[in-house]
Amino acid sequence: MSSAEPRGQDVVSPDFSSPLRRVIFTADDFGLSPQLNAAVALAHRRGVLRCAALMPAAPAAAHAYALARDHPNLCLGVHLTLVQGRALLPRLAIPQLVDSSGNFPRNPVAAGWRYYFQPGVLPEIRRELAAQIEAVLAAGLTVWFLNSHLNLHLHPRLLPLVVDLAREYGIPGLRLPREDWRLSLRLAPRRLLPQMAVGLIFMILCRRAATLAREAGLVVNDHLFGLLQDGAMTEAYLLKVIPRLKPGLTEIYSHPALAVDDALIRAAPGYCRTEEYQALVSPRLPLLFPK
Repeated sequence: MSSAEPRGQDVVSPDFSSPLRRVIFTADDFGLSPQLNAAVALAHRRGVLRCAALMPAAPAAAHAYALARDHPNLCLGVHLTLVQGRALLPRLAIPQLVDSSGNFPRNPVAAGWRYYFQPGVLPEIRRELAAQIEAVLAAGLTVWFLNSHLNLHLHPRLLPLVVDLAREYGIPGLRLPREDWRLSLRLAPRRLLPQMAVGLIFMILCRRAATLAREAGLVVNDHLFGLLQDGAMTEAYLLKVIPRLKPGLTEIYSHPALAVDDALIRAAPGYCRTEEYQALVSPRLPLLFPK
């Protein structure tokens, strides 16, 4: 970890032999759906959830803002979005980023290559990301960290912009999706070769990101789970992961919901969202984190 942890980002201490092992649970896509928003609020009140990453341009963002104000101890971040969603700024302000309806590209790989080989689009990207941060601040909420949809903030062209924005707006934290892919695939073997490739790619990207974040004085997590088991962070999986956590601060993120509505089906039809919510409120998890 670099620097001190931001106020409001509560960390629970697992019952390990070393007091240096810590974990924090985050929900992504806050604002995407009322069902997801309600799951975030309930998992925060009744379970282990402490953080939520808010999508300011998502369909249920206003509902998420209201819930965040009602839960002042919920540590909020901005889930920066440049793919698979709508922009906040009008199309005239970012014509290279969105289609005629103001939507970002659906394909993250194609978008990533375009953002890399067409650097002329970077000023538009910075304007849009700044607008997303400012929307959360304008709602009267404090932003404690930044991450992004599909972890696109690790993109080599985008990372310096995100780090600069964190410093400009006084945001202390940044997610690094550096997952122990060997452990993840051992505990939940699925699509081994593609998942191994994803793990290796993000491991490489996170090395540079960690250096930039440290130089900027940002707080970062040491470890993470949720990348390779995306949409399947069930109770059974978490009960296997938590006893194996390494020293340092581990972030565990998921996409919970009380029920699956049309917006959630369109976003990710294969996600086990209700199971992820049940994991966050499971009575078995707190036994690993005594007061």
